[in-house]
Amino acid sequence: MNHLFTLLQSKDFTGLCDDSRRVKKGNIFFSLPNENAHVFATMAKNAGALAVVGEGKSPEGLEDIFVSVSSVCEARKECAKLVYKNPFEHLKVHAITGTNGKTTTVFLMREILAAAGSKVALLSTVCNRIGNKEVPATLTTPGLLDLYAFAFEAVENGVTDLVMEASSHALFQGRMEGVQFASALFSNLTQDHLDYHQNMENYFQAKKLLFEKYLASDGFAVLNIDDSYGERLSTEISSNKILVSRKCSGNADVFPLIAPVLDENGMALQLNGFSEETFKTSLCGEFNVDNVMLVLAWAKGLGISEKAMQKALKEVKVPGRFEKVISENSRHVIVDYAHTPDALQRVLETARSLCSGKLIVVFGCGGNRDALKRPLMGKVAEQCADKVFVTTDNPRTEKPEDIIQDIVSGMQGDFSVEVDRTQAIQKAISFMQKNDWLVVAGKGHEKYQIIGTEKFHFDDAEEIVKAMDLCKN
Repeated sequence: MNHLFTLLQSKDFTGLCDDSRRVKKGNIFFSLPNENAHVFATMAKNAGALAVVGEGKSPEGLEDIFVSVSSVCEARKECAKLVYKNPFEHLKVHAITGTNGKTTTVFLMREILAAAGSKVALLSTVCNRIGNKEVPATLTTPGLLDLYAFAFEAVENGVTDLVMEASSHALFQGRMEGVQFASALFSNLTQDHLDYHQNMENYFQAKKLLFEKYLASDGFAVLNIDDSYGERLSTEISSNKILVSRKCSGNADVFPLIAPVLDENGMALQLNGFSEETFKTSLCGEFNVDNVMLVLAWAKGLGISEKAMQKALKEVKVPGRFEKVISENSRHVIVDYAHTPDALQRVLETARSLCSGKLIVVFGCGGNRDALKRPLMGKVAEQCADKVFVTTDNPRTEKPEDIIQDIVSGMQGDFSVEVDRTQAIQKAISFMQKNDWLVVAGKGHEKYQIIGTEKFHFDDAEEIVKAMDLCKN
């Protein structure tokens, strides 16, 4: 390690990297142990790496730049702390984990902290922000080196608080090593990512790491105990906890005093432990009640004023989450990122509660991802909507027809298949009548479609507007 730290002072040192495709001349490359480590390390050397950090003996051909360490992950973390001046010592970091609701929740968290006077950085599926500066997001949770670089820039720009989504992949892969969270929230756990985690128990244990490993000793957790995994988590972690429930149960710290009032303009709710004033927001849907309650309980735990909470709830906007694109001539079209059975069901049930006509849905499933959820999503769509158009999402390297076949294997009733997503949206718009609602699900905020290994511009909202214009002509 001493030799490695010496290299950080070298005039030839230009940065840290753990992705062989992004190595630049003078970078120190961290070769994480895997079956392709030699290939990636060789790519790094050919790109001009100053050093390749790995475990054990040097691979053939890398002897002149190989630095052996007992743990590449530990070495990477310690180097990141040095290069980026240990930025997490100067930030209060707050995270939300769960299958659904992370993005909406983290946007709410950001708005509340900003309303309370803090300068906030945001890491989310939709975008990354430092104050008002926006940076495109590529992963729900960035890699460790990108995370440290982002935090360093945030501190340099006077940020005091960082709010972020913590994905199960990032937690399991140690992408947040060295971070101690001031607070951590848990929304829910439903089937997703089983292509990676194999089963729900592994998925839960990955999420649990946020609270067991990364939550600071003086930090606190906010848990949705209406979810069975949230209830389980409340019994298995020893940290300070705020428990949130829709029910007036003996265990919950925060719960509704009366049933939330929901309509197409948003919601109003009164909560135990707060003043008698009603909280109002334009966020729609039963599923958003859980998100709002979770965040208000968290804000109360931080000692934030209800005035700041009220201001944030009125102003928050979340791209691609039950986002209304068209609302004219008594027809409503929304886009939503829902890409799991539970999320799709929640969104469709919300739309159903607001819909006096037919409920129509357009959706597909991503390729090279959890295939087990595909028939489940087909079944949910069929049960919740009056008309279903099954189409392509991001097929990646799978054949769209094969993905669609997996989806419709869970369906029995009346549905239509249209492989081309543009055509599916157009057909759904043409099908709409007065008082109908259309949900275009799966991509939400995304402005692209991944076909094969290429990204092409594709925006559901744009396609909806085009389809509406075609129907008028």
